[in-house]
Amino acid sequence: MDSQSKTNRFLMQATLGADAELQQQVARQGISDWLEQQLNMAPLASDLFQNSTENIWHYFRTRLKNEYGEQAINGEGNNPALPYKWYFHMAWWQHALSDNNDYLRQRVAQALSEILVISDNSVLELDAVGMGSYYDLLYRHAFGSYADLLQDVSMHPCMGVYLSHMNNRKANPAEDIHPDENYAREIMQLFSIGLYELNSDGRRKKDKQGRDIPTYDNRDIKQLARVFTGLKAHSYQYEWRTSFWQPEYNGYQVGFNDGIDKTYKTVPFVNMTQAMKVDESYHDRGSKTLLKGHIKLAAGRSGEQEIAAVVKRLVAHPSTAPFIARHLINQLVTSNPSPEYIKAVAKQFGPEGNLKKAVREILTFPLKNTVAVKRFSSARKEDNTLVQSQKMKSPLMRVTQLMRAFKVSNNSGKKWLCGDDIQAMLTMHPLSAPTVFNFYKPDFVPHGALADANLVAPEFELHTSATSIAYVNLMYYWFFGNYWPAVSTVINQTAGIHNVPELDPEVLKNYRNDKLKGDFRRYIAMAEEVSQQDEMIDELALLLTGRSQPALKQRIQNAIRLYRNKPEWVVQTSVFMLAISPEFVIQEA
Repeated sequence: MDSQSKTNRFLMQATLGADAELQQQVARQGISDWLEQQLNMAPLASDLFQNSTENIWHYFRTRLKNEYGEQAINGEGNNPALPYKWYFHMAWWQHALSDNNDYLRQRVAQALSEILVISDNSVLELDAVGMGSYYDLLYRHAFGSYADLLQDVSMHPCMGVYLSHMNNRKANPAEDIHPDENYAREIMQLFSIGLYELNSDGRRKKDKQGRDIPTYDNRDIKQLARVFTGLKAHSYQYEWRTSFWQPEYNGYQVGFNDGIDKTYKTVPFVNMTQAMKVDESYHDRGSKTLLKGHIKLAAGRSGEQEIAAVVKRLVAHPSTAPFIARHLINQLVTSNPSPEYIKAVAKQFGPEGNLKKAVREILTFPLKNTVAVKRFSSARKEDNTLVQSQKMKSPLMRVTQLMRAFKVSNNSGKKWLCGDDIQAMLTMHPLSAPTVFNFYKPDFVPHGALADANLVAPEFELHTSATSIAYVNLMYYWFFGNYWPAVSTVINQTAGIHNVPELDPEVLKNYRNDKLKGDFRRYIAMAEEVSQQDEMIDELALLLTGRSQPALKQRIQNAIRLYRNKPEWVVQTSVFMLAISPEFVIQEA
């Protein structure tokens, strides 16, 4: 059995959020046993998010069609009803807020989504089902091979559209055609080897002059771009029958030279769930050498063979293991891992990218080792291990942890959060990053003490004067106004808008069966007895911060001093003050 404090701190790293029951269960079972159980658990389904997104889309599609008729929403002289981004949002939240047992897989999939980035802040907003299919890759491979994951990512049409290697053709100088270099650059820079050669502990290698050694140059990008030529969508697919689209077109194979205009060779007119295909006539089959000979491809190989070979060699590159190890550690545990921590995780990741071993090491290393080099004055010893502040929780992690802690639910069972209200206030939502570089840069650090100490704090890039106030306001709305994120199960009611769900929180709050609510009954019952209110504060602090917080407890006691006879208000104030406190916002390890 592990201490409740240690367990709760661990679960803040390993899940999207835990309620008191899960915290107590894991403490009784023991962290190690629970972790192994999670790592050995199969995915709930191979196409979980795709199916859920598709079902939600068809729920709305049927209602839009019944209300307005197909002629009004098919895209012929009108704005079409398409599987827009909100349907993936709804599917993601439905799973995140439901009582599934895949806690760790959910958390790792979300972490991977901030490394292998695609975003609906692009034309991908037109195909939520495709984005659900992409998220399934992250969910399915979360404890598998990173090489297999990167292979599937490279061939997925959402990545093909987002980083523009779909419809990429081999060079034809006579027609001024040159391979698109976008994905070739980012698969190296962001998804595998990084910008600079690394030692196994994540520190940069140096040349004889003491300079950083770049992992690749422009020649490597050009060589690799040739590998990703000839890729096209699997087939044509569109939602509606129109004068320009007949049902029999769906499933028809895409061809570079099939006489169909190129505007129909991308979303929303192609299949966005099946892997892209290679047209060998447009694939560069010449020999290729890059990365100082680390990758050598003989002439005459097929496109799929080349892509598979390149992905394996990129993952096997000596810099990939420490590069991905650092990023996963940053996501789950700390912004400033020690070289020893990175080296331990990189060793487990290995040349094939063993994610199960890497995740195990990421989460168990802090249980017995100090995870960072810099020691803060607030550091303390627990179970013979140094524990201190490690990173700011992202806005998404804060809200998922709070909603899961208080078992947020509704009467309809449809936890179909639109996500717009969260994103508008906190500038973050799954698969909605502003660029392929994610929501924040990994080397960001605000001016001041952190910069002076040569530390980084990536999530602080989202913590601006505007978003910090917005977060406090959001917590006030939640806990005092019972104004939780908007859920939509109805079509839009604005005159002239016939193609999307209702998205206005002011309208949606009137649908009482869909309205979210938190479960505070236990704490209100405790607060009804003034003598138990201090115990209640300690219990809430343990739930949300992993331990009692004497200084914060004193501030809460002062705030509720004159209103101790109003139990609901006492609970609201206590939870609100905890939710906006540094003790909750900053993660420890």
